Amino acid sequence: MLRRPDSISSTDTIIEDPIMEPFIITKSSAGGYAVHERVTKGEENKEYLKTHGYPSNFNNALKMVSKNLLDQSNDRHYTSIKQYIETFEQLQLKMRSIAAID
Repeated sequence: MLRRPDSISSTDTIIEDPIMEPFIITKSSAGGYAVHERVTKGEENKEYLKTHGYPSNFNNALKMVSKNLLDQSNDRHYTSIKQYIETFEQLQLKMRSIAAID
């Protein structure tokens, strides 16, 4: 689902970091988390937020961002499971520079 960036409630917390681009994490005033991706659509190149999910906590939100970054990486062909896992672990190391991921 796409939504306008200004549709996020002013009472929600928005968490952004260059390491996570194009993803952001929001925390609602009720306590729930959401992971969104910034996307540009349409003839007028309007910016929207694409919702990827509603993780149960911040740690799971970081994991969700890591998995989405891996899926969108330029490396779309892996010659082994080991190579895929190593790439994912490298992304998690970057994310750990923000916060610990269990």
